Amino acid sequence: MPKSIKFLSYLCEYFLLRLLQFLLMIIPRRTALSFGSLCGSIIYHLGIYRHIVSKNMEHVGLWDSTSMDRITRSLYRNIGRYAVDFLRPAHPLPPHEIHDFEKIEPSLGRGRGTIVILAHLGNWEMLATVFGKRTGRLHVVAQTMNNTIVDKWLLAKRTASSVTTIYTTRALRKMMDVIRKDGIIAILIDQFTKRHGTPAPFLGKEAKTVRTVAGLVRKTGCSVISTHAIIRPDGGYDVTMIDIPESDLTVLFEEAVIAAVQKQHNDTLSNQILAHPDHWFGWFHRRFRGYVDYAR
Repeated sequence: MPKSIKFLSYLCEYFLLRLLQFLLMIIPRRTALSFGSLCGSIIYHLGIYRHIVSKNMEHVGLWDSTSMDRITRSLYRNIGRYAVDFLRPAHPLPPHEIHDFEKIEPSLGRGRGTIVILAHLGNWEMLATVFGKRTGRLHVVAQTMNNTIVDKWLLAKRTASSVTTIYTTRALRKMMDVIRKDGIIAILIDQFTKRHGTPAPFLGKEAKTVRTVAGLVRKTGCSVISTHAIIRPDGGYDVTMIDIPESDLTVLFEEAVIAAVQKQHNDTLSNQILAHPDHWFGWFHRRFRGYVDYAR
């Protein structure tokens, strides 16, 4: 595609995004959430990505067909609700309650840097807004979007919340530097990774899992915590903090340490997902590529 046409396409996508954002801003949030839920239901009935959701749930094998259908319908409605809050202004924040922050304070106070492992569970972008100014040292690892105009919009949104974005290209050195300075890095680790990934248990099944976080933990001994923000039926959020015990780094072999840390982190995320299966957007990803045939 010629650069001029591609730029025009990106520009149209950006203006449509901002138009939708404006419309969602001028109506009450409760009405907007209902609208989002309705849009999610429409997407469900159109069957968009449903075969991938079904393949993933069948592969995991934790629910019967009736339960899977119930979870899937709720999942699509929740997509719409989270999309509404993502597009609406970050300030003021939606009503929310933070649970168990005191449990992770010792980890933040160890002075060795902290990695926050995340899944595509609930409203992960809202977490940056909640904790960006509260900590003053939060960095998020993100991939550059194809649409560079939308990417700049999202970057500005994070920066306004006192969050520094580290793009995945050549990110390792920057992440090491943040940890050395006792900073905090948030990173999503629940997607399939073609490179720099090795098999590890996830939701009870083997799945290629990123090695970066496990490698950093082994190399630096940094603290690791996890968190998620789940929307309630009333529109408020429950933000839950989880402290992850320090890993045993005394094992002689590097691969043994990395495998153990990967399993520990995947188990933590799996428990969160199983508690809220209709809030995990990973069902739409080809998470178990290499183990599941996603072709129709």
